[in-house]
Amino acid sequence: MRAIPTTDLSLISSYYLEENEALPAPALSTVDEVMAREVMSVRPDTSLQTAAELMLELAISGMPVVDEQGQLLGMLSKTDLVRHRLDEEGEPSVTLPSGQHVLEGTTVEDVMTRQVLTVPEGASLAEAAKIMVNAGVHRVPVVNAAGALVGLVTMSDIVRWVAGLP
Repeated sequence: MRAIPTTDLSLISSYYLEENEALPAPALSTVDEVMAREVMSVRPDTSLQTAAELMLELAISGMPVVDEQGQLLGMLSKTDLVRHRLDEEGEPSVTLPSGQHVLEGTTVEDVMTRQVLTVPEGASLAEAAKIMVNAGVHRVPVVNAAGALVGLVTMSDIVRWVAGLP
């Protein structure tokens, strides 16, 4: 959509409606339509250093923690990493070349959030959005009936859907 310099909101609304298809109502759209199906996840025994490097390399702020069968065990976020670092300020640590510190022997399991909000496959976007807004989180794992991770829906996914973007 191209920019139209105007202050008349009715012109903007009518232009948008003419040029774009109407989006289905959020209650009718499901997380399956927008979620990422290929999700970077880690195992609980992954070193915290490895997980932190992955998050930085992939420019992601969090990832699910799963067992060998793909069952969701928790989530690891950048906030978890920082919280852990602040909690353990007095412990001996390793200094990385970049100046970051990661405690020796610390694994993802030591710092992950264990009680994770999830949405089931087929949940509405409205349901997922309400969960994220009410909990103040930016991502929610999508699980099947057996509790296995099948995707991840983020607030950015929902915003892209609202904006009609791929």
